[in-house]
Amino acid sequence: MKKYICNECGGEFSKNQLDSELLVEGETLCKGCVSSLMEAARDFVDPDHNFDSYEDWDKNGR
Repeated sequence: MKKYICNECGGEFSKNQLDSELLVEGETLCKGCVSSLMEAARDFVDPDHNFDSYEDWDKNGR
């Protein structure tokens, strides 16, 4: 089975353990790193967690 290297953490993963949307774009990131990066982005944009989703931010953001 082919293994892929995550561009963020450097770990080896099978194809089904990678974010499929980013893989199509040529990026190799494991699902764990994608989740961590998304949470970090949300904390940066909405540190008090006043919004339920990114869509809510788009509608009600500054």
